[in-house]
Amino acid sequence: MVMVTELSESRVPVGVTGAGEWVYLAREGGWSSLTGSTPVFLVTVLPKGGAFHSDLRDQLVAAGLPPSMADTFPVASSIRLGLTWPAEFWQQAALDWLEREGHAEAFLPELEALMHTGGTQRIRHTARRLVRAARQQARA
Repeated sequence: MVMVTELSESRVPVGVTGAGEWVYLAREGGWSSLTGSTPVFLVTVLPKGGAFHSDLRDQLVAAGLPPSMADTFPVASSIRLGLTWPAEFWQQAALDWLEREGHAEAFLPELEALMHTGGTQRIRHTARRLVRAARQQARA
């Protein structure tokens, strides 16, 4: 296992196993899979936006790993957490990510829920716009 970065204000160590699996150091002291679980600190990736992947690539290179591994980081879990989080800040951060990076179609159930339960009118309208665009793209 090679440690690559730290996430959140708590500076949770995150690394990659020899098999290419992303893991984090759990409070219990052992390494846990980021894909097999969804630890709450993953939501802190969202405000970094596109800079997250760029920074992660740099950290992978510094650790002697291929920068392409950044593409395997489970960002979808971060987005899903943000969309379902009860705080407006994280909801908006997830929506902002989807507006910048795309792939809203992968989060239609969460976006449809936000259309009705989003913390602000801006969040509800953004969710509605993303759902409409994803549905139109699916028809095309």
